Amino acid sequence: SPEKGEKLKAQFQKEHPNSQLEFEIVHDIATEGAFNEVLKNHPEITDVLHTASPFSFGLNKDLKEAYWVPATQGTKNVLEAIKAYAPQVKHVVITSSFAAIVNREKGGDETFIHTEETWNPITWDDVDGEAKAYTASKKLAEELARKFVRDENPNFTLTTVNPPYVFGPQKFEDSLVNPNLNTSAEIVNKLLSSSPNDTHFFEQPFGTSVDVRDVALLHVLPIENDELAGKRLFPTQAAFNGQVLLNIINKEFPELNGKIAKGSPEGAEEKVKETETFYDTSKTLKWAGIKQWIPLEQTLKDAVSQILTFRKAK
Repeated sequence: SPEKGEKLKAQFQKEHPNSQLEFEIVHDIATEGAFNEVLKNHPEITDVLHTASPFSFGLNKDLKEAYWVPATQGTKNVLEAIKAYAPQVKHVVITSSFAAIVNREKGGDETFIHTEETWNPITWDDVDGEAKAYTASKKLAEELARKFVRDENPNFTLTTVNPPYVFGPQKFEDSLVNPNLNTSAEIVNKLLSSSPNDTHFFEQPFGTSVDVRDVALLHVLPIENDELAGKRLFPTQAAFNGQVLLNIINKEFPELNGKIAKGSPEGAEEKVKETETFYDTSKTLKWAGIKQWIPLEQTLKDAVSQILTFRKAK
C-alpha cells in the first residue's frame, strides 16, 4: 500500500539520508501482467529480487486461492514481465523456501540428509490443509521459475534462496509497534508473553531456523557474484523446538526470571532429534564465501534484546 511504502521510504532515508529509494504499487501479484507497467516505467532496473508471496495461516480462503495462485502466478508474472519489458535485467533472485526442499517423512531420520539438491516430493494432490498448501505452493513456484529459465533462455540469471523459519531482529524497530509480528518472528514474540506459571514442555513449534541477516545477505550476493547464477542457496543455523528457544532466552536474559515461562527445560535438545530434519548446507557456505551461519543463540539474543528495549521505551 502507499502507506507502507511511504513509511519504509522514511525509515530507509533516516538511515541513508542520500538514498534514492522509490516504490511502485503492485495491487495483486497474481493478476496477469501485474508487473508489466513497473518494468516498462523503470528501464534503470538491472536486478530483481522477488521475495516471498503473501502468506499467513488462518486466511479462511480456498487453499488454491490463498497459496498456490499468488506463489505460482506471482512468480510467472514477474519473470514474463522481465523477459518482455526489461532485457537489461541481469540477475533475478527468488525467495523460495526450505518447504521446497524438506521431505517431511524423513523427520528424525539421521540417514537422510537434506542438501541443496533435495526436493520435497509433495504434489498439489497431496494437499489436505494449510501447512501442505503452503509447502506445495513454494515447491511448485520454484519449479515453475527454473522451468521458465530453461525453456525461455532469458537474458537474466536465476538464483533461489531456500530458508526455513527466519528469526532475528527487525530491520526497523518501529515494526515492533504491531501487536503481532510476521509468522516466524511472532514465535519468539509469543514466548516473551508466556505465563511464568507454565511448566509444560514446549514441544511446539519445531523445525529448523536461520538468521534474517544471513537470508538478506544471500539475496544480495547473487547480484554481485555471477558464480551464484543458477544456484539454490540453502541457509540453516539450527534445529529447534519451543523449549530450546525458551531455554536460550531464559539463560541469556536472567531479568525475565519470573516474568515468562521456563517450561520444562530438561531434555530439550534430545527431543529435537526425534523430529529433526537433518541437513548439510556446506555447499551454500562455500559458494557464498561464508564461514558459518549466525548461531541461534546470537539470533535470539539480538531479537529479544530489541523487543525488550522497545517495550521499555514505550
